Amino acid sequence: MSPRPLPPGPRWLRPLNFFQAGLTPPAPVLARLAARYGDPFRVSYFSRPVTFTGNPQALRAIYTAHPDCFDVWGGGFIEPVFGETSVVVISGDRHRQDRNILAPAFSGPAMRNYGETMAAVADEKMAQVEVGRPFRMLAVTQRITLDIMIRVVFGMQDEARVRRTRAAVLELIESLHVILFLFPSARRVLGGHGPWARNQRAVDALRALLREQMRERRASGAPGTDLLGRMLAARYDDGSGMEDAEILDQMRGLLFAGHEATATVLTWIFYWLGREPAVFARVAQEIEALGPEPAPEALAALPYLDLVCKECLRLYPPVVDPARVVRAPFELLGYTIPAGEVLRASSALLHSRPELYPEPQRFWPERFLERKYSPFEYIPFGGGARRCLGAAFAMYELKVVVATILHSHRLRLLDTGPVAHARRALSLGPRGGIAMVVEERRRPAWG
Repeated sequence: MSPRPLPPGPRWLRPLNFFQAGLTPPAPVLARLAARYGDPFRVSYFSRPVTFTGNPQALRAIYTAHPDCFDVWGGGFIEPVFGETSVVVISGDRHRQDRNILAPAFSGPAMRNYGETMAAVADEKMAQVEVGRPFRMLAVTQRITLDIMIRVVFGMQDEARVRRTRAAVLELIESLHVILFLFPSARRVLGGHGPWARNQRAVDALRALLREQMRERRASGAPGTDLLGRMLAARYDDGSGMEDAEILDQMRGLLFAGHEATATVLTWIFYWLGREPAVFARVAQEIEALGPEPAPEALAALPYLDLVCKECLRLYPPVVDPARVVRAPFELLGYTIPAGEVLRASSALLHSRPELYPEPQRFWPERFLERKYSPFEYIPFGGGARRCLGAAFAMYELKVVVATILHSHRLRLLDTGPVAHARRALSLGPRGGIAMVVEERRRPAWG
């Protein structure tokens, strides 16, 4: 029996397209290739061939396959963010065990304990914004999500340590020059100068702070129920605990993922609420109906706000085109993906399919009322065995933060025109950070 054909596509991705996809949002390049070759399509990068797909049937095949069919691809590329042992980059039995250790910290009962802190942090940061003076919403949401991660996931309450950790994380993010991802050969310490030297100094500074927190937790004899406490107390099947280096990588990676990605989605939500008065009015009405002091649980349960968050996640998913390396020949919609090649499930392609999402570029939360989407039709957090661990946590945080801010502040978007989607190191975000102004602080800060 002859082997099935390879997916169609250009023999080589042109250098211009390669740099466009690396330095700018990749969606336009992927859309042009899919329009020409169909979905799935296969291209050759400098390293190895890659097959992209946003076809729901193909995603079903990928996400329902046994996890051992695939290895992680690109772990070396994202090492400056996640390190070598984070759950994001490992695979196999260790990946499954680490997910089992981390998952309870993002469960429903744990999140309910975090709600009050999320709301308090949101109000605290917004209280620092001067009424009537323009500000960049992305800068504020970054401060909110970073403090939430520091306080509720890693249990840091001492203000001096929170400030030091905040500064260390921001320095690490600023050190993530795009050249470090496109060209791993640039990761050289050149006499203490250059982007890699700066990145390594930032990594060392953050690790030192996290080690300090770990030492104090161990000395207290009460690790705690937050994520750090669970990692310190966790045991693998053989009875061994997580090594310090692995805990540090997990904490570092989760700080980045839970801070930067969530802040970006929050910013887009405020942009669209400012641009769509009817949508904003409906969300505001939901919040007002809860009374003067709504509980975080009630804010997180608002049905129309949930639709708004889902639509923003469709347009701006935090997990973009995660990649898997095929361990053995993999059958995909009549094609064979050879062993060693790469598969990328593209949310950009999937979420712009007009047969699933009519007028896909339109912001329209009601589409989620008219149709229920399967896990192979809507993938803002990826899918399968590697679906984002913090997906439920992120959704809860989005709704609590947005509703808390709108409950206490009347905001105005300063420019209602289109905003470009720009590359920010590993993530994508709104160019310019979205200029807004607080027109009125209507109620006292939370609690």
